[in-house]
Amino acid sequence: MNGIARRMRVAFLSIVLLLIFAGATSLLELERVSHDTELILMASKNNVDIAREMASALSDQNDAIIYMAVVGDTARRFHIDAENSIARLRSASEEASRLMAGTEYVGLADSLSMHTINLNTLAQDYLDGKVQRRIDEEMLIDTIPDKLTIGSWYVNEYKVEHKNLSKQISKYMTGSQSTLGPEVNRLSHTARRAVTPVFISLLVMFVVVLMLYFFLKRLYVKPMLRINRNLDDYVTYKVPFDDTIECHDEIKELRDNISTLISKSNK
Repeated sequence: MNGIARRMRVAFLSIVLLLIFAGATSLLELERVSHDTELILMASKNNVDIAREMASALSDQNDAIIYMAVVGDTARRFHIDAENSIARLRSASEEASRLMAGTEYVGLADSLSMHTINLNTLAQDYLDGKVQRRIDEEMLIDTIPDKLTIGSWYVNEYKVEHKNLSKQISKYMTGSQSTLGPEVNRLSHTARRAVTPVFISLLVMFVVVLMLYFFLKRLYVKPMLRINRNLDDYVTYKVPFDDTIECHDEIKELRDNISTLISKSNK
């Protein structure tokens, strides 16, 4: 392989390989960013869905208990709504505990689970008739000053736990979003890593191009200009051709061939 061709091929091949490496690295990091972003968005959506499901179940249960305990409507559909809301609250609470396990907000999930159990227990006691039996028992005891009634049970027990659970759902919503903070921060670092190889490659490629420019100018362009100028002086003014011009590779062969040709023509 000739010298000039070999060096030019090595130079441009190096640039191409550098671009391929930078592109591959960036694509890999960008794929990781895309995957992490999808996970973060999915986690956020799951947390929002859980909080929305709990709030909806809590509202449905409260409505059913109000119609049955306060309004006095004992329609079967309210009983079914209350039972369904108990199951929905329990399921959503268990899912929230699973998602928050291993995070710094695991205590929040435990508190949410505790208040869910408390409220569901109160609702289930009412559905099972335990609240009414308590009322009936207290009615038989004359020494109790403030006897339990359905209204007082709802206001002093159920409604209090309902407010507590509602607050815990709001805290869960805030806390679950806070758990995504470290993931977002890590995603930011990953994005910077995706851009860094491209920046470094561009910088290195700029240096390589400058080196290639000065390399070509010093080893090939300047010698070619000197050879051309000396040859023009010889043709025009018969000035002896300078065969000591510093050259390399094919340029040196060209200089020697021109010097030999001139020498033979002068004989």
